[in-house]
Order: sequence, then structure tokens, then C-alpha cells
Amino acid sequence: MAYTVFGFRSGFLETARLRNNSLERKASLASQTARERTMCAYAVGADGFYFLERRFGAGFGNFALLDDVAVEACQEFKIPLGEPVGTIELHELGRLAIKLFEWEYGTSV
Repeated sequence: MAYTVFGFRSGFLETARLRNNSLERKASLASQTARERTMCAYAVGADGFYFLERRFGAGFGNFALLDDVAVEACQEFKIPLGEPVGTIELHELGRLAIKLFEWEYGTSV
């Protein structure tokens, strides 16, 4: 599965805000017919950072790898994503990838 790689020159992906917004959304949709999908994101440690830096360019403080559902949720909740620098298959990182989260994201049907 391909993940979109976002580079952050300063700051970071606001995972706490994303989680809070997704939980609030889920609660507000409780009485409606809703569609839930799983959103997933990964980060990397030092070795993974250097791998991504060589592949996508220098000058970033950190990287976040998001699936399409996580990107959609961040855009919906207006959470800054950094700079999209490309895509990568998770298997290319092997054990360099560190799971940030795997949460449900609900939308109205």
C-alpha cells in the first residue's frame, strides 16, 4: 500500500488534534448512518529519516507517512500536513517505519 510522505521543515503532524477531532466526529455521527474507515500513519526513527531524506530531499525536521484516509481526515479538520514530497510503499522502509496511529474515521453516508 502506498503512503503519501509529508516533510515538515518545522513543527509536526498534530496527531492529538486529529484524534480529538475524529472522536468528536464519531460522537456527532452516532445517531446517523455513518461510514467508518481506518486511517493510518507512520513515522520513522533516525535511520528511516536519513533514508527518506536521501530519497525526497534535505531540509526537513521530520517526516510523516499517511494513507489516503488520514490525508482526507487532516484536510477535513484543517490539520497542517507539511509538504507532500512523494509516495512510498511501506515495505520499502522495512523495520524503519514506526506506526503513529491506526484510528477510525467516520463520515456521513
